[in-house]
Parts: sequence; structure tokens; C-alpha cells
Amino acid sequence: MFTNGVSVIITGTNDDYKAMSIAWVSQVEKRHLIVSAPKGAIATNLLLKHQLFSVNELGLGQEGIAKQFGGKDCIKNPITSPAKIKLTEHNVPIIVNCCSSTICKVINVVEINEQVLITAGIIDTIDGLQMSPLIFNKAAYFK
Repeated sequence: MFTNGVSVIITGTNDDYKAMSIAWVSQVEKRHLIVSAPKGAIATNLLLKHQLFSVNELGLGQEGIAKQFGGKDCIKNPITSPAKIKLTEHNVPIIVNCCSSTICKVINVVEINEQVLITAGIIDTIDGLQMSPLIFNKAAYFK
């Protein structure tokens, strides 16, 4: 179950992934969720091409990860990354040092103003660290 916190969406492969911090994920029933991503963002475009992605829920104290992937055109920075990324059996990277990671497959996409609303099916959920979720604060995590 997702809270109103900060998550990082990752799509692509382990060698060529893109990621972005988002603050709007809603689980609509047991096996489906809705994600809102910025239209035209590098990671959004790759997500729409790949059709697979992970939603990684961040916890308290993980502001550095949120900031690392915050902003419309952010990409990975493997040298200074506080995020520990690993490839899953589904060939989708996840952040292993977060609250949880959920692997998803795109079902439907709708553009609304400057956002892309993505309905996705949940393929797998991987439990992470036991911590309270990082609460959304636009001024702190997004450029």
C-alpha cells in the first residue's frame, strides 16, 4: 500500500536506466496503481517506450535520494548516488535501500495538461527497509 510520500520511478535496464522522483502514486486495487509523471521528461519518455518500471517508496532520511532524482530532466549519477540500484528478475532496476519496490507494467496512458497519468498492473512487490515513509515536500525535493 502506498502512502502520500515520495517515490522514485525507475525504468530501462540496469546499464541504461532513467529515474525520477514523484509524489503521486495511488493504489486503486490489489493489483493496479496509478502514477502521475511529468509529460516530456526523459524518464517518462523511456517508461512509455519500455512499458515496465519500478516504484520505489522512500523513507525518512532518504532526502538525498529524492533530490538526486528530483527535477524533470534528472538522470542517474552512479558515482555519488546514495541510491543502491539492482536489477530484478523482471529486468527492471529497483532501489534496494528504500521502504519497498513495486515492479509494474503499463496498461493505459492518458495525458492531462502537463502530466501523463499511467495506469499499471503490479507484477511484483519487494519489501525493503523498515522505516516511516518520506513525506512529500515539493520545495525540498523538486526543482
